[in-house]
Amino acid sequence: MTERIEHELQRGALVNVLGTLGKMAGPSFLILVTRLYGADVFGVFITATSFIEMALAFLTAGFKDGALLSVARHADYEDERDRLYQLLANTLGWSLLFAALLILLGFTAGPWVLPALYEEYGARLVSALQVMVLALPVLAFDRIVIAATQGLKIMKYDAIANGGLRPLTLLGAAAAFWAWMPTTTGLALAYLTTQGLLGGLALWIYTRELAWRPLLDAVRDFELDREMLAFALPQNLNMTLERFLTNIDVIMLGMFGVSAATTGFYGAGARVVRELLNVKQVFSNAFVPHVVRLHRQERASELSALFSKTSRWIATLAVPALGAVALLRTDILRLISPKFAGMDAVFMLALLPIPYLQCSVGLAGNIVVMTGHSQLNLLNSATTALANALLNVWLIPVLGPLGAALASTAATVLKTIMELVEAWVVAQTRLLLRAVYRPHLAGALVGVGIGLALWTYPALDASLLGRLAVLGGALLLYGGLLVALAGRLPRRPAALREAPGG
Repeated sequence: MTERIEHELQRGALVNVLGTLGKMAGPSFLILVTRLYGADVFGVFITATSFIEMALAFLTAGFKDGALLSVARHADYEDERDRLYQLLANTLGWSLLFAALLILLGFTAGPWVLPALYEEYGARLVSALQVMVLALPVLAFDRIVIAATQGLKIMKYDAIANGGLRPLTLLGAAAAFWAWMPTTTGLALAYLTTQGLLGGLALWIYTRELAWRPLLDAVRDFELDREMLAFALPQNLNMTLERFLTNIDVIMLGMFGVSAATTGFYGAGARVVRELLNVKQVFSNAFVPHVVRLHRQERASELSALFSKTSRWIATLAVPALGAVALLRTDILRLISPKFAGMDAVFMLALLPIPYLQCSVGLAGNIVVMTGHSQLNLLNSATTALANALLNVWLIPVLGPLGAALASTAATVLKTIMELVEAWVVAQTRLLLRAVYRPHLAGALVGVGIGLALWTYPALDASLLGRLAVLGGALLLYGGLLVALAGRLPRRPAALREAPGG
């Protein structure tokens, strides 16, 4: 792997760090909404959000990846400019068409289907969805424009829009609408307002980084790109199933008669755990343009090295974050809502393998997609979604929220194995164990130490102060083990060393 590629990846990741810090408004949103609107309203809202996320994946996932892939592949060649904008016209046109169809579906089939599936809160779910679905065209345009700029290796817009402004704007809008309409509909209107404001930002980003004239020319002389559709449609379905896989626990809890308040409790804990996936996003958005270029140049060994080193960076940050959530899970839920105090949060432990696997080896899925094999990802998601649904049908009636968590984790294990095998088969890319083992070994040793400390001194787990003391000691031990395993003190990333004063 060349120093230039490593440097570019680090620089993109550092920009994404700012976006991830902005996403800290996500947990703040959980706290605000649950405390102001109540767990019952939040339960309905998070179920509606799960449906919107699946709809958005169906609209944009493949087209978004197609836009990134197209720009990364053609932007460096002036004679391929027309091809680039024709591909952008295809991605935008199909996404907006599907958005209109989904809005129609939400207003026609929604009032018939949802009340039958959700006897307790189906009517409120319909009213929220019919407001939120109106944001789909704006969200589709926004996602594709941001992806196109990432293809240009410009990471700041994703960090600014999705990492900072979107969660902060949603936070402010939710607080504002609570004063006027403290209901599920008010929260849905806050969501719609937020997406409208960010859609305006996407228009400005497109105007700044891309060109309208060649896009309008491409729309006027529109040509159906079958290669793009062959890539994008399977990936759309794949990511729809992946979103279903991510949200199926929340969706199916309500179907089995679990109350909106309990669904809100589970949804809050699940969202806290899944916030840890942002650690992967810091690097993955900067990683994928290099997959396209290295695969095109048939540099498989360099891609394996980049995959391994990037996975190690992600795991180094993710492992201590996982430990912190495991230790402080009850305290986090109590912070979100005092009503959650004393409730059993063991399901959060059952969910933690999901971000662990994604942050350890999840880049394999990015490699499969960005080398043009979206059909394989569709197979992965279809297989694991079916497995997850069947496990939920079996486990939720028996174990409730814990059963939903176990089902999601088992499906993620299956998907991870499939992606690792496929990355090797289609791109000759594999994880180099000698390059990635250190954070995992250090984390395992620290985990054993935490277990021994809590077993020997149970009083440490009886108070927040004791748990914080254990966490502090664990973090110091983890850092020391990493230094010992590396045989040297860590160096600053090259992107920081070149900064003024570096």
